[in-house]
Amino acid sequence: MSEQFQPPIKKKQDTDALQHLLDIVEEFFDERPLQKMLETLDDYFQQTFKQTYIPIDVHETKQEYIITAHLPNVKSNQIELEFIDDHLILTVKNNETIESVNEQSHTYQKKQTYQNIKRTIPLPYPVSEKEIKASLHDGKLVIRFPQRRKLIDVEEN
Repeated sequence: MSEQFQPPIKKKQDTDALQHLLDIVEEFFDERPLQKMLETLDDYFQQTFKQTYIPIDVHETKQEYIITAHLPNVKSNQIELEFIDDHLILTVKNNETIESVNEQSHTYQKKQTYQNIKRTIPLPYPVSEKEIKASLHDGKLVIRFPQRRKLIDVEEN
């Protein structure tokens, strides 16, 4: 007795019910208030996770140690720089409010975001707080302090 597998035959009634369900779901997501809410959620997550770290470059010369933090679109009043136990703690605070009025739909929208990003930077050797200088220019925070290590020139023969 050899039995062959036969897939179930779809009835037109089953496909119509499935199509009807798909139409309802599509209509649900096409509704304007829900679509606006989903767009708002997308905006929120794009803003929240836009920058979650502070990239830095470190450079040494014979005279000084230079740390450059890349902070595009950040103003000096958003920056907090602390010196604690041979570490620098860099905090960037971003508090943003965006308001919009849509006359056609008679809606008012206010978006607020609060974000603090911190980066702890260990210093290579003990430094006096008075020796540390910081300046912000063109989206780059440059932190400088005197070199303590003696760099030795290597000559090539």
